[in-house]
Amino acid sequence: MQNISSFPSPTREQSTVPPTIPDIPKQTVLDYLAAIGLTSELTQAETLQFVSVCQAFGLNPFKREVHIAVYGEGASRRVSIIVGYETYLKRADRTGKLDGWSSRIEGSGDDMKAIVEIHRRDWSEPFQHEVYFSEAVQRTKTGTPTSFWSKMPRFQLKKVAISQGFRLAFPDELGGLPYDSSEIPDAESLAGTPTVPPASLPEAALSPSSSITSDAPVPLEPDASPQPKAVPATATPPATTQPPIRFLGYQDPYPEELQDALLVRLEHYLDDNYTAFTERHRDWIFEKAKYSRDRHGVLKMLSYSEKVVRNASVVASA
Repeated sequence: MQNISSFPSPTREQSTVPPTIPDIPKQTVLDYLAAIGLTSELTQAETLQFVSVCQAFGLNPFKREVHIAVYGEGASRRVSIIVGYETYLKRADRTGKLDGWSSRIEGSGDDMKAIVEIHRRDWSEPFQHEVYFSEAVQRTKTGTPTSFWSKMPRFQLKKVAISQGFRLAFPDELGGLPYDSSEIPDAESLAGTPTVPPASLPEAALSPSSSITSDAPVPLEPDASPQPKAVPATATPPATTQPPIRFLGYQDPYPEELQDALLVRLEHYLDDNYTAFTERHRDWIFEKAKYSRDRHGVLKMLSYSEKVVRNASVVASA
């Protein structure tokens, strides 16, 4: 059989004690929001909502078990709280009832489907769940798959099947958890594909998913225009005619580079530090930089990306 990922559970006796929910201090969540620069972007109610979900389900944002995504402004503002599909796997394994699982892809195109098979120690038969590409794929307003679904359709489909399958197989333990990012509309599917993309969208891999209620949206942080207009390269004055820009605490490190060159630099930086970002986070950073009016916007996102990588290194070494 082709395209199978199989993960047997370690041999051990079934636990009779239900797993405890980790204690997540409120300050830990607030420190996380400050570390990624979202403290001032969230309302008091949104912050409380995120803290409450983290504490209720014992989700540690510093371990990338959960994150929050904000998109749009005013009436179009949307907030999503998202978990990675790995969180479902860890929680299921922690119950002591998981006895191995596997996933596979069958077919191609719109007929492609992902199948996940989950074995529980207290069930006599394995549980199977399948998801079709035609039903799960996220599309832009033009009808084409979004960038992530175009570049990684099999992986995205597998994530949907795994997330849905484990919620169904472990409803008591996983019911109510926010969704994985592959299960909900992202910024691209809501805003549509840009008519004049100034650069190719990076491939990327976000840990964010559904809102607390159901399958609300989207990527990280606000200030994204619903229908951004790309600025032609000719409209950008030569960098040498602009005074050095001071932003986020230090001078413009690339005063000779034009806006398009900075965008390419940002893309390469995100690629080189792939593991420091979730899919939605990375996509949001690049989209925000891509539709900046001037070099300052791109430089700001480059500086922000460097800060994320530094914070990730600190957490990894702690």
